[in-house]
Amino acid sequence: DGSLPVMSYWYGKVAKIYLKKRAETYDVWLEIQWYYRRVDLEDVGVDLATSMGDYELALSNHKSFVDITCVEDHAMILRYDEGDLKQHQMPPNTPYHRWNIKITFCRCNTCDHLLYTPSISQRYCRKCKQWFNNTCLDTMGRHVDRIPKAHVPSVYGGIELEQQFLDLLTIPICRGGPYGVVGNGSICSRAKSMLRHARTHGELPERWNGILTESDVLQCKDISYYMCPSCVDVFC
Repeated sequence: DGSLPVMSYWYGKVAKIYLKKRAETYDVWLEIQWYYRRVDLEDVGVDLATSMGDYELALSNHKSFVDITCVEDHAMILRYDEGDLKQHQMPPNTPYHRWNIKITFCRCNTCDHLLYTPSISQRYCRKCKQWFNNTCLDTMGRHVDRIPKAHVPSVYGGIELEQQFLDLLTIPICRGGPYGVVGNGSICSRAKSMLRHARTHGELPERWNGILTESDVLQCKDISYYMCPSCVDVFC
């Protein structure tokens, strides 16, 4: 709805659109080719960031899939050609693009991504769909003090969502150690299911918090946050 600062959004180009029939409706998924902001490149130590403007975006070859409900709106991203002296001045506070970049992902080399040891606590990144050992994330200095805020698409704008419920949408997905063999992933799944219920019925299910067990609540408390070592600006 444009209520956030221009550069607080993620930007991308729609590469493909996928439809999956479900009863009388369709699930719509988009394959997105991502733009990277200056802050995204700064976070991973890419030198190019020092040459980027405040509203500049670099188009990457990084693609991933998102549910269409995660899309806020169309965006106008202007093309800047350094060699075109006839190009008109760009409006202020308008995202623009001049460079294409190739993204190479890396991950913690000490984590065995093929074998899972239930006695070791792990974190799951929703974006790159990988598990990382907590001890490795600590060693790499990926711990962060700030807590991410849930970003709910504008289609939910008229629906009252309690803060306690919004907090469920951002809790880290953990398994192993104190989180048990399976972990707490089902909490996030149930929260998303309740969010779909709210979109259909205009409100959350009655006594929605009763859906969570006492064990679930304990698994939501005092969980620290990390930045994914593979993705840019993504919490896990």
